[in-house]
Amino acid sequence: ALLDQEPDDDRSGRRTLRAPLGVGPVGVVAVDLVADGPHALVAGTTGAGKSELLRTWVASLAARHPPTAVAFVLVDYKGGSAFDACARLPHVTGVVTDLDAGLGERLLTGLRAEVRDRESQLRAAGVGDLRDLGDGPARLVVVIDEFATLAAELPDFLGALVDVARRGRS
Repeated sequence: ALLDQEPDDDRSGRRTLRAPLGVGPVGVVAVDLVADGPHALVAGTTGAGKSELLRTWVASLAARHPPTAVAFVLVDYKGGSAFDACARLPHVTGVVTDLDAGLGERLLTGLRAEVRDRESQLRAAGVGDLRDLGDGPARLVVVIDEFATLAAELPDFLGALVDVARRGRS
């Protein structure tokens, strides 16, 4: 029933990236990566359900929005199976497990190239945000499981990733 709802448009008629995560005391609990984002951090202790929440969010976004609207890069830092069930979704453009410094640099190179390409498309269209680009590229969502461990063990990667996220915000 949660996923049967039609995708939402904002007040200007532009498509949002709203996805329900569950039902709470006041009804459907949903997060919109356009209106509420574009960044999110899920925190909790070991066993709290962070990975399950991330999988639910990815699946919910994929169920409500086509691959032309949202694409995922899934990073499972500890190399487990956090995103195995999501990896086959047509929205997934990459899955990274067992991230190390070398693989991290390759991932950053790809993300930087994607940001440069999107910036070029925005400049060519004379707009400042993907929402204004019309049939532009899908929103790219990078989902990282075990972010805290990644930050502690690969601090250089974290700093570079934050830079990419800052530049790629729009």
